[in-house]
Amino acid sequence: MRDSTPTTPLSDDPTPPPPRGPGVIASLSRLLVLVIIAMLLVLPFTPFAGRIKTALKEIATAWKEERTQVVTKEVEKIVQAPPREIVKEVVKEVVKEVPAPPPPLPDAFIPRKEVDVATLYNGITIKSNLLMEQGTYASLERLDPEAYKAEFQLTVRVPKANQSLQELSRINPALPSLLPGLDAMIPASRVSGFYHKLYENKTRGIQRDITRLNRVLDRHNFFDCETILELTHPVSNRKALLIQSEMDVVADGSDGDRMPTLDEYIYMSDYYQPFTSYAWGKRTKTPNPLLSRWEARLKKAREEYAVKGLSAERNAYLRAQISQLDLEIKDMKARSSLIAEKDPFIVISLLFRPYADSNPHTPKIGDYAVVVHGGKIYPAICGDYGPTQKMGEASLLMAKTINDKATPYRRPESELKVTYVIFPGTAEKPFGPPDLDRWHERCAEYLEEIGTSNAAAVMHRWEDLFKKPDPPVADPIATTTPETPAAAPAAAPASADVPATPGAAVPATSPSANPAPAAAPPGALPVSPPPPAASQP
Repeated sequence: MRDSTPTTPLSDDPTPPPPRGPGVIASLSRLLVLVIIAMLLVLPFTPFAGRIKTALKEIATAWKEERTQVVTKEVEKIVQAPPREIVKEVVKEVVKEVPAPPPPLPDAFIPRKEVDVATLYNGITIKSNLLMEQGTYASLERLDPEAYKAEFQLTVRVPKANQSLQELSRINPALPSLLPGLDAMIPASRVSGFYHKLYENKTRGIQRDITRLNRVLDRHNFFDCETILELTHPVSNRKALLIQSEMDVVADGSDGDRMPTLDEYIYMSDYYQPFTSYAWGKRTKTPNPLLSRWEARLKKAREEYAVKGLSAERNAYLRAQISQLDLEIKDMKARSSLIAEKDPFIVISLLFRPYADSNPHTPKIGDYAVVVHGGKIYPAICGDYGPTQKMGEASLLMAKTINDKATPYRRPESELKVTYVIFPGTAEKPFGPPDLDRWHERCAEYLEEIGTSNAAAVMHRWEDLFKKPDPPVADPIATTTPETPAAAPAAAPASADVPATPGAAVPATSPSANPAPAAAPPGALPVSPPPPAASQP
């Protein structure tokens, strides 16, 4: 029998048949999956991770926005014959505003640098840099002083002193004509060491107060002096110290002999002092106008000091106050001072005082001086000492004469337009009440010695606000008769123009022409009868 089972032809080729189509697609899919998984594993460590994260957050935020559609149905009834209902569908779109989500919380602290610029009340420009860096645990950082600190760096420019006549004229164009002798003195002049000492004092004070910025010298008072020049005239050898500055106001001083009362507006100031460095022994028994107030303060301080249980700091303060008030009361009883409200004087810095015996240009209390402002010259003396870090100050009378708006709290000139010319070594001893005519005469002489020939004519003349009235004119008929020749010499002061002679008739003066002044109450200032009119304090 023949076998019907089909037979496969034999072949000598061992190569397997080629793969079928569906197997290739499966292999590519597996490869693509592996690539995606590898990218997902590597991607967080690439620079694009943050951007992808931000983009995903923005997409998630966008999905949270809602726009809601509200579908309402309105039924409108229309009456017809026959009546029927008509239903209308009205679609209204209502938009709800969803509040924006808060910013995402940071995943880590990022150190950064913050810069801020501000200006303090005293004119100092503050540029602050806040530097942040990653530290360790708070429980450890609070123990390290370097972890929370501030470093101050204050930058100041020390100004250059002007010296040439051209530089001085830039501030006051009238200066060369008012003081023509400057042209001869400037070439041999030198910037005074006092100028450099002034700014050394200023910078040292800033260094001392730099950690308390509110106490640092303000910008205005740091730049308050343009120059200090030591001058000597080549012909007369007259020395002068020229200071170019502003003008602050001093309201200090009191004198019961000349002014028994004092304006409360003046002495209630926190900075008021009843004394000036220029002072002299009292001439009358009229008490100082502030004596009773100072004695009341002393009594109050002693009563509080006697109370037991006060703190040590309070007791120390009261002891110092009692000692100070006691000294001031003794001074009030023994001496009189200049009165800033009534007397023309300038204030010189205390930085001058230690050099009185070593520098011939050093100004001292009582030295004559002139103040040049605008086109006018004002005579004065050095009447008081001021702070070592400041320059340019004068009495309230001087300030109000230059600018009638000046007060103890408002300077007459804030710009560096005031020239102070001091004549060192010209003080006249012993000191006494101001003699304004004498001051005018002496200042004119010193100005002429440095080249101002017409000083007496161009210089301001101060009015004596405390001028005593002329003595009353006696009646010659009542004091002199032919029968009493011995009384004739007593009538001589009756008239300077008509000398009295024994037995001679003297013309009588009408009482109505020169009435005798009324008696003033005790302690009051006398008032001069017109003319001339005398200003009352």
